[in-house]
Amino acid sequence: MRADGRQMQARRLLLAACVLVGLFALSALLPIRRVAALHPHRLPANGTASARLVWQLESIYGTPVPFYPWDVELTVTRGAERIRIVGPEARREGPASLVLGLRATGEPGPVELELDTGTGRLRFGLELVSAGGDRDTDGMPDEVELADPADRQAFRQWFTAIAESQFYAPDPRWEQVHRDCAGLLRFAYTQALRAHDRRWLAERPYLHRSPSADVRRYSYPDVPVIGTRVFRTAPGVFRAGDDPARDFAVSASALVLAELNCLRISGSAADALPGDLLFFRDIDNPHSPMHSMVLLAGERVVYHTGPVADGPGEVRLVRLADLDRHRDERWHARADNPHFLGFYRWKILEGGRP
Repeated sequence: MRADGRQMQARRLLLAACVLVGLFALSALLPIRRVAALHPHRLPANGTASARLVWQLESIYGTPVPFYPWDVELTVTRGAERIRIVGPEARREGPASLVLGLRATGEPGPVELELDTGTGRLRFGLELVSAGGDRDTDGMPDEVELADPADRQAFRQWFTAIAESQFYAPDPRWEQVHRDCAGLLRFAYTQALRAHDRRWLAERPYLHRSPSADVRRYSYPDVPVIGTRVFRTAPGVFRAGDDPARDFAVSASALVLAELNCLRISGSAADALPGDLLFFRDIDNPHSPMHSMVLLAGERVVYHTGPVADGPGEVRLVRLADLDRHRDERWHARADNPHFLGFYRWKILEGGRP
């Protein structure tokens, strides 16, 4: 009887231990709390600020349950161009947890997110507010600069395509009064920042080539902070609260474009990229002391001559090598030419680098 009693007691102890282990396992697997939070809900659109999104099912011990049978995936349903996701956008297996960061790219506006948890959908909202600053102190608002390499490339492709197309068939929307060397730059600049939809394409008299992507950060004329006044006309740093009407305008001379809207890159074409600009100073012409050109792929340049003695002038397309053999040495794009100021780059491209 004693042996039977001891066996019975051992069985009871084993059963109790199994129950305890089972309860412990169940407590670790059974979610008792759901965490679904985005913090903060407002960020400055400065290209560096970030928010944190957390979703997890927690056990009684405050840790994510170790097994969850459904996929969890985040989708940005609005404003995807305004944020960059840092971390995995989806959870496929393992613990019931998804943690990721949302970093501002620099464009203000709303962002809407949807999290599919496998058993339901959760929605979050994030507001990116204008930072109104000028971190690189180049005079251009941060929101205007193109921080995304894809946007910079899209701008270059459209800018050069539009500038080159004026050689073949000048766009009637390029007003005659603005047809000079600086006017070609301004026209191609604003048109490159537009949304190039079917209507825009249908209205072009000629386009030598049609790039596949647009600038995504914004579209002219809805440019952040400065609207249609896209050219800086006064020196200084842009500060939050500055009046764009005071420091920016819809037009600018070649001199103003070079000094306030561009940065000098080099005196050599080897350091320049398609879409960069060439500037010359003609001190013998007080009415038009500056001349500008656009560098194209294939070491070519396109430019408007400006008004000439017998007419309004024209758009010309030449090889850079032929320009350097021009009979008038003032137009040689070489560092040893005192009239050649060098190769320049738009500030929205160079200043927008992360």
